[in-house]
Amino acid sequence: MVEHHLAKVRVAGSNPVVRSIRIVSRAACILVGCLMALGSAACSSEARYDAVVAAASDTRDAFVEVAALAKTQSGVDIGFVFGSSGLLREQVIGGAPYDVYVAANTAFVDDVIASGEGVGTTRESFALGRLALITASNVELPTSLQAITTFSRIVIANPAHAPYGVAARETLERLGVYEEVVSRLILADNVADAVRIVRTGEAQAGLVALPLVIDTSHLAVAQELHQPIRQALVVTTKGVDNPAAQAFVSALMSPAGRTILQRYGFMVES
Repeated sequence: MVEHHLAKVRVAGSNPVVRSIRIVSRAACILVGCLMALGSAACSSEARYDAVVAAASDTRDAFVEVAALAKTQSGVDIGFVFGSSGLLREQVIGGAPYDVYVAANTAFVDDVIASGEGVGTTRESFALGRLALITASNVELPTSLQAITTFSRIVIANPAHAPYGVAARETLERLGVYEEVVSRLILADNVADAVRIVRTGEAQAGLVALPLVIDTSHLAVAQELHQPIRQALVVTTKGVDNPAAQAFVSALMSPAGRTILQRYGFMVES
C-alpha cells in the first residue's frame, strides 16, 4: 500500500501473500496521474507542492510536523507519498517524480544511488526506528512479548519489502516463537497498514512502528531483538536542483527536526 498525501487520498494496494483487497477510487486514479506528471496543466485542479517526498510509512506522523517546520523556516509546501521502503525504492528507481526518498533501510537508499536516481552526496542516515507491540481495543496489552503466542491473529509488515517486517520476523525468531505463530501471521502492505489492521480488529495484535503508536497503549520491543532499523534519505536526481527538497532535508536535520523525531520515538543518531 502506498499512501498519497497530496490530496488527502489514500490509494490502497494489495498484498499477494494474505490480502487481496484493492480500493482505488476515481479520485485516487486522478491523483496518481497527476503525480506522474507534476506541474502539467492537466493536473491544475490538484494541490501543488514545492517538493514531494517518498517516505517509509513509519515517518508519517513525524514528517507532517517536519513539513510544518520546513514551511516555517523556508516557506515551502511539502507533499508526501508514504509506503513500504522497498516498494517506494522500486518506484524511485523506475523514475517516479519524487524529490526526496526516505527509507527505513539504508541499503534501499544505496540501491537508489547505485541506480543513478539518487545523488550520493546528499545521503543522510538520521535516526533509528523502534518496534512496538500493540493490541486491538478489546484485547488486553500483555506485559511480556512472550505472550504474543496467545494471540490468534498477529499482523506484521511484509518482510519482502518492509524493513519493519524484517525486524518483526527477527524479533519473533529471537524470542523462539516464530515457528509457533507463523501460521497466524497477517502480512500487511506496510507498517502503517499493520497499525490499521489492529485498530480495525482484523488482528488481535501487531508488531508495528513505535513512532506510529507513541501516544497510545503499546509495549516497546527491545532493540537487541532485531537488527537496527536505520532511517536514511537521499535527494533524487529529479530533486537535486529543487531548493524545496533541500529545505525539507535541512528542516529534518536541524535541532528542531531532531526534537520532533525524538518525540515520536525515533532514536536520533549523532
